[in-house]
Amino acid sequence: MKSPEEWISELDLERELSEIRRDLHRNPELSGEEYRTGAQICRRLEEWGIPCEKGVADTGVVGVVTGTRGPARKTVGIRADMDALPIEEENKTAPYCSVNPGVMHACGHDAHTAILLGTARILKAMENEWAGRVKFFFQPAEETTGGAARMIEAGCLEDPHVDFVLGLHVDPGCSAGQVGIRYGKMYAASDMLTVRVYGRSAHGAHPDEGVDAIVVSANILNTLQTLVSRNICPTGAAVCTFGTIHGGSVRNQIADRVEMQGILRTLDHETRRFARDKIRAVCEQVADAMGARAELIVEESYGPLINNDQVTDVVLRNARTVLGVENVILEQAPDMGTEDFSYFAAARPSCFFHLGCAAPGDKKTVDLHNSRFDIDERCLAAGVKLQVRNALTLLGME
Repeated sequence: MKSPEEWISELDLERELSEIRRDLHRNPELSGEEYRTGAQICRRLEEWGIPCEKGVADTGVVGVVTGTRGPARKTVGIRADMDALPIEEENKTAPYCSVNPGVMHACGHDAHTAILLGTARILKAMENEWAGRVKFFFQPAEETTGGAARMIEAGCLEDPHVDFVLGLHVDPGCSAGQVGIRYGKMYAASDMLTVRVYGRSAHGAHPDEGVDAIVVSANILNTLQTLVSRNICPTGAAVCTFGTIHGGSVRNQIADRVEMQGILRTLDHETRRFARDKIRAVCEQVADAMGARAELIVEESYGPLINNDQVTDVVLRNARTVLGVENVILEQAPDMGTEDFSYFAAARPSCFFHLGCAAPGDKKTVDLHNSRFDIDERCLAAGVKLQVRNALTLLGME
């Protein structure tokens, strides 16, 4: 049985991975508009004899390869996101600089897609050497509206039933050829908060005749500053930030209405529920005590991304084998950012990990979502090698 490394050499895949990634980078598309991207993915898959379904969750693509060595007892899903960001690229001298004004692959989704295509290419080439199925989820709208949830609703985890899911994200904080892996809690849940405070208007010269919604809002904000420090368990984690506040119309009038907008981030379901309930109680009770009324509107976004220990064990062992023990970083702390792979991780045993993409000596000089973001393309082959081994290992598990 040839190794993934041997297949990469035989298929001249490193050259092809660079070609694919640069084409995608040159032609980025925003969330929900990934029509060309999806068409290019399908063209490649069909050229390699891999069946695919178009238009999943509007612009997504699902491909599948079946190993023919024996009966298919298990199915592994691997996900890559496809969408770009509304950012004007500054890397104008790069031959693959974006040709779409104001749109750029500043988060590495072009790399994710190229890696998943390369993984599909190798697994297809060696299909007579393994048993099982691997489904490839090319997901739209990670940056905005939760494309993962819509793909799952469209049935991507069934027919055939998917047992495990794998995902990765390029990381400019590590060099190409390195990976960062974490057990358990990896990314936070996110809830968007809107607080509306209703008081009673009055002339500024007669404040006793009104209920000042601005003062009430200030007391709500001050009270909420103790949410994390005095209400959340010290071994837990939460972030509650209010970034906007609007109220009043003239300087000499008591404001009768204020609206504040913020965001809550938590790392587990229990803390998430507790924090939302506590915020609601603070808003309503502080307002009531001051003669006003307040309402909290919660727009639930992504859930916490929690890696499965068993699947993470597989990724860790394979990473140490493929990349070397010295190139595998066990991450000690979760990220309070969000990632909609959390929907896959909530639905199936999963592992999501970071793939270094910085040139040696250039770690994190330009971070994700930056107009000058770029990658060291040596990370592409590293990602393919690892995902191929991860899929094959999971297919062989009892």
